[in-house]
Amino acid sequence: MTTEQLLRTGSGLSTVNARAAVNYQRSVIVSDEERQWIKEGRVFHGFEGVLTTPGTIAATDLVRQQPQLMIRVPATVVIVPLSVIWVPEATTAISQMLVSCCNNDPGVANMTAVTPVNVNTRFAANSSAVTCYGTSAGNTGTAPAGVADLYREYHQADRDAITGSPTPSLIYNPSAGKGQECAIGNDVGVNALLIYGVSGTTGTNTGFFIATWAEFTFDEWYS
Repeated sequence: MTTEQLLRTGSGLSTVNARAAVNYQRSVIVSDEERQWIKEGRVFHGFEGVLTTPGTIAATDLVRQQPQLMIRVPATVVIVPLSVIWVPEATTAISQMLVSCCNNDPGVANMTAVTPVNVNTRFAANSSAVTCYGTSAGNTGTAPAGVADLYREYHQADRDAITGSPTPSLIYNPSAGKGQECAIGNDVGVNALLIYGVSGTTGTNTGFFIATWAEFTFDEWYS
């Protein structure tokens, strides 16, 4: 159980009327940034593949204009990617995962819209400020520019050939030291988070993708 208390200096209130969460042992509760963003209703996720029906991975190699999942960030919005999980299901060759960002609009041709969902159920009715696309079937229309590669993983062995344990997922999680932290978005144009997962044989590979990110207005992030 917790309650909110005003923080005071020895001479009374500080110049900022700030509140802090304090438990019944009078210890101040300190949350990390991600937990605070979740509490504020800023964190959304988009996914491809539902229950036991995975998404189809059409690409046979990494191609900049063919992300498997894309978060399209409009002008005046900034996102901070928190995690990406790729769970390969049917893989017939090498598995490659790449997470990138770009400073232009790569387009949405050959992709299907995905509805982002708030991970805090209190804010379930709040709509995301970005758009999410999955199920890549070809080039998106425009070559990504100003690309930064944030995470890469490569497996030569057939993922389905692994025995004795479930097929392991591939995970981008910068707060856990797996990949580079970044901020995506500006005040003048569309930017994007690009997620790739390929396994080498057209039409025969499937899997599940989950991407999670925090959203801010440009002014909130840079104020």
